[in-house]
Formats: sequence, C-alpha cells, structure tokens
Amino acid sequence: MANNIRRDKPATLNKLGAYFLHHMQSLVFSLGKIYQTPTTTIMTVAVIGITLSLPGGFYLFIKNIDAVSGDFRSSSQIVLYLDIELDEKKARALEGQVADMPDVAKTEFVSKQKSLEKFRQTSGFGKSIDTLSSNPLPHTIIVEPASSADTFAVKNLLNLLQTLPGVEIAKLDTEWLERLYTILEIAKRSVAIITVLFGFAVLLIIGNTIRLDIQNRYQEIIVTKLIGATNAFIRRPFLYGGLWYGLLGGLISWLIVEIGYLAISGPLERLNLLYQADLVLITFTFQDFIILISSSTLLGLTGSWIAVARHLNHIEPT
Repeated sequence: MANNIRRDKPATLNKLGAYFLHHMQSLVFSLGKIYQTPTTTIMTVAVIGITLSLPGGFYLFIKNIDAVSGDFRSSSQIVLYLDIELDEKKARALEGQVADMPDVAKTEFVSKQKSLEKFRQTSGFGKSIDTLSSNPLPHTIIVEPASSADTFAVKNLLNLLQTLPGVEIAKLDTEWLERLYTILEIAKRSVAIITVLFGFAVLLIIGNTIRLDIQNRYQEIIVTKLIGATNAFIRRPFLYGGLWYGLLGGLISWLIVEIGYLAISGPLERLNLLYQADLVLITFTFQDFIILISSSTLLGLTGSWIAVARHLNHIEPT
C-alpha cells in the first residue's frame, strides 16, 4: 500500500506539471498569434484603449475637482458674532472653549477694536466713524472646521456654536458648498454609469475579435478535436488571447490619459502664474494603475470566455 502511495505522488505531480506547462504554452502561443496579425491587433488594442481612456479620464477629472472642493471645504469658516455687551476677557475664554470642541481645527479671535479699525480702513467712512461715541461692533471668533468634517458635521457644529452663551449669531454660507457637492455626486454617478457602459463595449469588442479568430481557425479546431483534444484544451489559447487584448488595451488607455493630462499641465502652470494659485493635477496613482490594468485584463478574459463558450461548442467534427 505504501508503494502505491509513492507511485501516485509522482503521477499527480506530473499531471500538475503538464497542466501548468500547457497553460504557459497557451499563454505564449496566444501572444504569438496576436503578434502574427499586427494590423488586427493594433486596431483592436487601439479601440479598447480609447474606449477605456474615456471613463479613466473622467475619473481623474472628478478626482481633481474633488481635491479642489476639499480645499474649499477646509477654507470654509464659521464666524461667531458675540454679544455686544460681552467683555474681551469673557470673549477670549469663550474662544478657548470653542477651540477644544471636536471638529474644530483652529480658531481666531478678532476684538471689536480690531474690527472697527479694519472697517475704518476699508469702508471709506473713516471720518464718520470717528464721530461715534462707542464701538458698535462686537467681538468675533472665526472658527475653521476640521478638514475631516463633512457637510453634516459642519452643520451640527454650527448649530452647537449657536447655542453657546454669549454667541449672538453663528454664520456659515453653506449653500454653494451643498450645490458643489450635489454636482460632484451627480458627476460621480455619471462616471460610474459611463464606466459600466464602456465596460460592456470592451466585452463586445473582445468577444467579436475572439469570435472572428475562432471562425478563422475553424478547420484547425476540427482537426484538433478529431485527435481527441477536449474543449478546455482548445479554449485556453483563445482565453489567453482575450487576456492579452485586455492587458494591452489597459496599458494604451493609461498612456492616452497620461499624455492628455501632460498636455494640460503647461496651460495649468500659466494659469497658476496669472492667478498666483497652486493648482496641481492629480494623475493615476500606482493603485489606480493596478485597478485599471486588472479591470481591463478581467474584461478581456470575460469577453473571450463568453465568445468561446458560445461558439466553440457548436464546432464538432462531422
């Protein structure tokens, strides 16, 4: 019995080795087939690359807009207008209380004297202000919410600050932020829909390419089946062919998007100089690159599987 076990182990290992060897041969064979038809390959890969570059470009566009909106969010401030009768000592104590609250990044205290001086310099009513018997402006506290706080958290913070003793008015203009986030949400869902639709387009492109390849090798498949080859054996080169199409198409789409954003970087630098801004284009990260290549490869494999499953079983020796 021990001898039988020892004999079975080499046989199993040989079968596994042959199985993986055939997969490697199919992988190289399918690449060779693609290389032998350069015109078809270039056209197919170019169409796949262009198709995938559109959702990829839209994704990066939304990612850049989202980053800019994050800067807007971090720069949004809540202004607390304190009770006119509150003295400066109590006002500064209130500032310390606000600074210790959650979702508060930092605070800035502006005394009523500083506010009046700034108003005198910017309003053009300096002489009229000098005739006032008392300062009509209150102490103010400028509160900057934490960058991690979303719109809901900022609104909760605003409501909490409004209830503090000594706070007359808590003001935050959030309507434009809400509109921006709503537009971004619509854009993100649109990109998701576009990605799904173009994903189906890639499936159709690769499926049709593999279908034509199966028809061109019809006689070869018949002969292979006559000598005893299984459908799984015949299927592998076609599956790996779809995998190569998807992989190469993904690389082309990545290259197209990167070249496109490289072309935009020049005008963006000039725009930064004109407006003294610091806008930086966000391109694909390594994780984005891996997701793009993996998705395109999976689409290629799936498209070829669908085509092979549909057409290969109908080819039988007569």
